[in-house]
Amino acid sequence: MTPSTISFKPLTFTPLYKTKLWGGQNLKKVLSKDIPENSPVGESWELSGYGSDASQCITPGFDTFSLQRLFKHYPNELAGAILSTPFFPLLFKFIDAQKNLSVQVHPDDTQACTHGWGDFGKTECWYVVDAKPPAEIIIGFKNGVTKADIIHCIEDNSLGSLLNRTPITKGDVLFIPAGTVHAILGGTLLFEVQETSDTTFRLYDWGRVDSSGTPRELHINEALHVLDTSYHTQHKITPVIAENSGGVSHTFRAVCRYFALEEYTLEPNAAVILPEKNSFAVISVLNGTFSCSAANDTASFSQGQTVLIPAACFTDPIRIIAREHTGFLLTTVPDLRSEVIDYLRKSGATDATIQALGGHPSHNDLLPLM
Repeated sequence: MTPSTISFKPLTFTPLYKTKLWGGQNLKKVLSKDIPENSPVGESWELSGYGSDASQCITPGFDTFSLQRLFKHYPNELAGAILSTPFFPLLFKFIDAQKNLSVQVHPDDTQACTHGWGDFGKTECWYVVDAKPPAEIIIGFKNGVTKADIIHCIEDNSLGSLLNRTPITKGDVLFIPAGTVHAILGGTLLFEVQETSDTTFRLYDWGRVDSSGTPRELHINEALHVLDTSYHTQHKITPVIAENSGGVSHTFRAVCRYFALEEYTLEPNAAVILPEKNSFAVISVLNGTFSCSAANDTASFSQGQTVLIPAACFTDPIRIIAREHTGFLLTTVPDLRSEVIDYLRKSGATDATIQALGGHPSHNDLLPLM
């Protein structure tokens, strides 16, 4: 197929399941994912253009394409004129943590490119799909912690005493700019959207060893170089309502230059037309079933599925009708001013609530535009 003959429509891809020692079976129990039985599956890579882990399309007519091949040959049709990069810019995962993950940190774009750690840094956010109470997430350090404190506690294996623990419940969103030390703790099922990067520096691993008694590799020097010790209380993002009528609730959950995360909840038979976007949109279905009409095509999607809506589809209205009580997340690469700030102002949101969607004051991409 060539750009003159291909007709884009919403696309689905084969999830890539990754077995982890800390994984479990909640991707199946909570999200109806078809994961291998009796296997500790920790991650489902829903949509990825990352190296050999590029997602394979399964939509008829597109099933010879990986996501990266689609992006290479049809960048404007797929992603819009959002950025100039050879890679699909975002990676989407569901993460089932039955045990604690390591304490880790990621570089930003400049650090990654300067030190040869990859083409992108890794800013990310988490939506809590399910959490076994009393649930917590580690994100950042306690107030007043310095690098000297961190080095001292690494040497005596007490780093856990410096880490900031944040209580979480189902439906919470946490925003994690590059440089923020973090750890997913056991009993948590998350949806993650992040820059396309797998560059991770482990700072602490709870003193664990493998079956042969060998501890996992840590990356102390790299982590110390990129971590941010500044303290703030805006890790957990407060939703901003864009619409709440006619059986449709639409909220913005987190926003930065790399992605905007929105949430929709629809009552049975409720309908919504998605606002026009300048980029692709990715829908991740948390519960329920709905039909999506776009580009003269109608298809049904249900719990646990992830759907890529190419930018070319937004030339016509995209209509969603819930067949039952339905909830889904929608992610885009936003035009911050028109698609977030102006849009929410028209919906009646205050500037203070809009700004708070960007989290950490010193890493907030919304503040310079307001």
